[in-house]
Amino acid sequence: MHADASGPGPTPDTGDGPGPAPAKPDTPEQSSLGARLRALRQEPAFALTAVAMAALVVVFILVPVGLVLVQSLLVDNEPSLANWADVATTARYRDAIVNSLVLGLGSTGLTLIFAIPLALYTTRHPGPLSRAFRVIALLPLVAPPFIFSISLALVGGRRGLLTDFLRPALDLVGFQDPAIFGLHGVMLAQMLGFFPVAYMLIESSLRSLDPALEHAARDLGASQGRALRDVTLPLARAGIAKAFLVVFVLVLADFSNPLLLGAGTPTLASEAYINLIGRGDVEMAAVLGTLLVIPGVAVFLAQRYWLGDSGDASVSQTAGGAPATLQPRLRALVLAPSLVFGAAVVALFGFLVTGGFVRAIGVNWEPTLEHFALDIGGPYILNSLLVSLGAAVAASVLGVIQGYVLARRDVPAGGLQEFTSLFGLAVPGTVIGIGYILAFNQPPLVLTGTLAILVVNMAFRNVGVSMSAAIAKLDQIDPSFEEAARDLGAGSIRTFLTVGVPLLLPPLMAGFVYTFMTTMVTISSVVFLVSPGTQLAAVYIFSLAESGRLGPASAMTVLLIVLVLVSLGVLRWLERRSNLGL
Repeated sequence: MHADASGPGPTPDTGDGPGPAPAKPDTPEQSSLGARLRALRQEPAFALTAVAMAALVVVFILVPVGLVLVQSLLVDNEPSLANWADVATTARYRDAIVNSLVLGLGSTGLTLIFAIPLALYTTRHPGPLSRAFRVIALLPLVAPPFIFSISLALVGGRRGLLTDFLRPALDLVGFQDPAIFGLHGVMLAQMLGFFPVAYMLIESSLRSLDPALEHAARDLGASQGRALRDVTLPLARAGIAKAFLVVFVLVLADFSNPLLLGAGTPTLASEAYINLIGRGDVEMAAVLGTLLVIPGVAVFLAQRYWLGDSGDASVSQTAGGAPATLQPRLRALVLAPSLVFGAAVVALFGFLVTGGFVRAIGVNWEPTLEHFALDIGGPYILNSLLVSLGAAVAASVLGVIQGYVLARRDVPAGGLQEFTSLFGLAVPGTVIGIGYILAFNQPPLVLTGTLAILVVNMAFRNVGVSMSAAIAKLDQIDPSFEEAARDLGAGSIRTFLTVGVPLLLPPLMAGFVYTFMTTMVTISSVVFLVSPGTQLAAVYIFSLAESGRLGPASAMTVLLIVLVLVSLGVLRWLERRSNLGL
């Protein structure tokens, strides 16, 4: 429960003069709905803001998801379970369910195998190598999620570098097709693409632990390996479990890597994409999307309510000094997979860049710039930039305002509103994309075919990031700062603008950067919403790769990565100039 204090006097606050600062109630009587509504009526500015934010969340998050669920129960606009029966009886759809679970467990497990050693090394061995590892680990964030499928195809495709090198051996043992295509290739691409998420969660968890606990285990006679196994890693279980859950959901929702490297192997996400984009079958796509929602929601609830109360925060202190460096044998044990991962990422990015500057990698090494056809791809890059900026502004501003209202006032159903805003992050992009088509392709709100639908889609998918950051920030700040402003005569609006906004600039900036970077490289939901005049760079790159035009796909990816890096550099420069460091 977020603390707040009551201001002097019962005078209603119009937002233009001094008034009460209602506390969050502590007794059942005060907590009643009537008491909350009476408190909000004293501050109409807060009441209107709370109602407006709740309405926006319902319209742009709950309604689209709800329409997908409803559509899954229709056939030719009549209630029917025929599509569900088809899923249960069609071998391809049953295989899609099994393959999705195999990929979910396999890709996620493979990611943790590399993320845990890398996080252990970077948290215990500060220096140039650790800094290089961090950069490499986060590098996939600035590229589309299918970037490694393109690179792996350039290396291990039918005319790939490694394939040509191994061709005599492959012919000798009877391999006709390159071994990179199939579920194992998809698994490798997903591990590399979603690695940054797992690494950040695990590294943050390990860095927050009190090293004194491990030192105590060593003092009691435990070897460093046993201390890591029995003390450090169990204490970091919340971060590791969250990494597993988040990556698992991302893998389930990914259709791009299976379509590029799966060699026709079906998954739930790829079949939903094919049904909607290839066949125009919205109802079957809705059924498959609903199947994707179920594990996503289950994982989201587990993360929010089970892991949220894990109690690991009680050991998040730094009284024990710096963690001990790893002994030579353990250091070699965690360094080996870290070097393998780092070398793979650098090499695959290198192949991608090379593929953009030669006519056909592995076939014709003649240097060329013809793949960088800005007269074709330039408008898509401009659209991506406009949509990313619009979504970043909307998500960060709305999220911070929502977080301030929920943290500082006892809003009726505030917990549900917070949950719903975060729910946008848990719903697979495939489902959100289908839902937006159903919701905004007809009156009263027609957005399809415009850049606005892309901006709104990405803004409300990420609004929970800014909201959570704002609530976390305000939980660390005594409300007395705002009470003092009110005692000096400031109303609700003026207090928010003069006191709240300066305090919330760091979470606002964090939400802006996250949403901007995510929108620049995503395709999960926007691929269903683009039209000939609103094509985005990441979606265009995916279409090039899907049609086998790997040279232009590589070139456009290089341009997109450079644009994202330059944009992030400008944002960081503005942060330093404005003293808004996160």
